[in-house]
Amino acid sequence: MWGAAARRVRGWLRTLREIMYGATGYEFEQHAARARADLENLFTFMIMGDLIGVPVLPPYYALRLVPYLVDTVPAWRRRVLRERQPFESDAYDLHGV
Repeated sequence: MWGAAARRVRGWLRTLREIMYGATGYEFEQHAARARADLENLFTFMIMGDLIGVPVLPPYYALRLVPYLVDTVPAWRRRVLRERQPFESDAYDLHGV
């Protein structure tokens, strides 16, 4: 009897915790994830830019960093070169509405 009541209370607390997180922290997490993705795109572009004709860093320093990016290049190419929708940017989000 007490086990079922305790499970029910834990379920309600979990639901309340998720609602509070959605109301307060979700947007911050999404913004941080977007900022990290943008910084990763910029870093990869700076290193691999020489391969596409944009000299950003001297080739010696870029070549020393290439082994760290070998695994991420295919995902970076898909992310950067994918077709985008007109209303996909952050400018069209309803912040605070």
